[in-house]
Amino acid sequence: MKSIPNFLSLFRILTVLPIIYLLQIDWYVLAALIFFISSLTDYFDGYLARKYSIESELGAFLDLIADKILVVAILVWLVFLFANQALTIISILIILREIVITSFRYYLVSIEADPELIKANKYGKLKTAFQFFSILFLILSPSLTNLYLTTSLVLLSVSVLLSYLSLIIYFMNWIKKQ
Repeated sequence: MKSIPNFLSLFRILTVLPIIYLLQIDWYVLAALIFFISSLTDYFDGYLARKYSIESELGAFLDLIADKILVVAILVWLVFLFANQALTIISILIILREIVITSFRYYLVSIEADPELIKANKYGKLKTAFQFFSILFLILSPSLTNLYLTTSLVLLSVSVLLSYLSLIIYFMNWIKKQ
């Protein structure tokens, strides 16, 4: 039982290449299904680790990295496939935020800051849910109408707003602890 949460995080990382391959061969529904299953593992790895008190530093690191690898890799590939300017700008904003928050968390760890500062806040968790939901829609959009793509981009834009809000909250909490 102890290794199941870590396995779920590794599974999330390992699904990236099959999803990209399926997108490349236009099997959007199967790519979306694998992405959906992969997204669900984000919830279950944390749930199981907390429920059975098997949280670990390795698990927290794998969870963090798995989310970023899944989101960034699939977004970059979708930018490549769609050649859509709005998606490109949104993706750059998401990637920049992820670089900043990861660097900031690394800094907090290096100065041995309060572990509560490093954990994801509720806006970060909501952002992740919006990103997963939006990317799922984006994966399916080539087989649907342009309205579907537009809706996906709006949802992804909301996730950008949530992600920068959570970033600001991280910085504000850190400043309060100084």
